[in-house]
Amino acid sequence: MIDPTPPLSRGSTVVLDIGSSSGQSDSDASRLHQKLRGLLSHGYACILVNVADLTYVDSVMLGAIVQGYVSAIRVGTTVKLLHASRRVKELLAVTKLDRVIETVDSDQ
Repeated sequence: MIDPTPPLSRGSTVVLDIGSSSGQSDSDASRLHQKLRGLLSHGYACILVNVADLTYVDSVMLGAIVQGYVSAIRVGTTVKLLHASRRVKELLAVTKLDRVIETVDSDQ
């Protein structure tokens, strides 16, 4: 489900690809949280979470994204959602998280 691109250099940007959900929201969210924690320990300046292929987002997955975002802020790292679908953007708007978590359409 979740595979980061190979690490670049300390302080750089990394892309974390999230595939389509396996339907086991708790385990998907747990893996996302673990991968984000691992990337945070490498000292990246920015983590782009590629959600283009994420087909299902519930409160558990949204909670994992928010938890990762908060953890990143605490260590001075930026987390942005890359290639968010209209559905994901709507979910962020409804929860007012679009005011906090930035979405981008390019990893450049």
